[in-house]
Amino acid sequence: MKVALLGLEGNFSRSTGLGAPVYMYELYNHLKKLSHLDRFEIEKIEYGRISAGDLKLLNEGLGWLYLVFKSALEDYSAFDILHKVDIKPIFPYNRGNAIFVTTAHDFQPILAPELDRDMEKGIGNRLRLSLEIRYSLRLALRSDFLTANTTMTRDDAIALGFDKRRIFVAPHGIDERYRDQIKKRKNKEYTVGYIGSFRYRKNLPFAIKAFTKTEGKMRFEVWGKKAYDYGEIESLARNDRRIKFMGFAPEDKIVDIYDGFDAFVFPSFYEGEGLPILEAQARGLPVIIYKGGKIAKEIRKYCYEAMDEEEMAAIIARLKEDGYEGKRRDDAIRYARSFTWENTARKTLEAYEEMIRLR
Repeated sequence: MKVALLGLEGNFSRSTGLGAPVYMYELYNHLKKLSHLDRFEIEKIEYGRISAGDLKLLNEGLGWLYLVFKSALEDYSAFDILHKVDIKPIFPYNRGNAIFVTTAHDFQPILAPELDRDMEKGIGNRLRLSLEIRYSLRLALRSDFLTANTTMTRDDAIALGFDKRRIFVAPHGIDERYRDQIKKRKNKEYTVGYIGSFRYRKNLPFAIKAFTKTEGKMRFEVWGKKAYDYGEIESLARNDRRIKFMGFAPEDKIVDIYDGFDAFVFPSFYEGEGLPILEAQARGLPVIIYKGGKIAKEIRKYCYEAMDEEEMAAIIARLKEDGYEGKRRDDAIRYARSFTWENTARKTLEAYEEMIRLR
């Protein structure tokens, strides 16, 4: 059986630090490793980008149309399964009898569009949000089958009308580096950490305000690229010198960065999966999330949950005072490390087998 993974050129990469490209890279490479055990022949098809120089708006519009028409005109009839692993608008209409599968990372742009308010800034971003992201997600629901990263994403697809018999859960994994021996922390002061973007959806102001309610010698390291709502969030922290904005977290340094924390906060409003939670837990860190956030039950399983800023501040203070050792920590480490990319690939191959049976 011939399987093609469809994605944008350059997006089968883990160097960006972004969730979807990391998934694309790891899935392809682990499927290739396992394919000799099965009857599937795996390859990837990458679509080149179109550029109009520095004209951002034109790039957004032309890029979207280019992908739609390019993928519509390609002949995919030599394949048995076409698996779209990128959110980009790639739609292989000329596919003969090939099964069309889409990976569903999350349906937040459709189900909770109010969380995309930071992407509403500028005509180019609005165009991308409405045409590329939301339109692509709705067309994904017309796929023959879906693979989902969590039970929550699966249930969201079903709520949007997708046939529950034609969707399979293949949880995404964490890098092997997170299973290395945990380094002994040498912090002079208790350090709380965050790694992620400054998008409104991440709810970072919640953690900033919570930390300002703590007392004593502590440090809050905020890692992320200076984009989206960075300016507004940085201004919230100006009166607390304990809060440090560290910049982008390089992929080759990220395990060391986690190992420099004593606790990790991830107060997102909505996560399709939320791999930073598992990464932090795999490094032996307590993770505090926003209790009202929509995060899959299997991901939030070992998290501390705070309903308001005062509660998060109290949890940080308690962890600083009492530490984070014992059974809960050991169970969380073991559980987080069970999310492997090899397992993602195995679950995906099992899904392919069932898709062929059901076609």
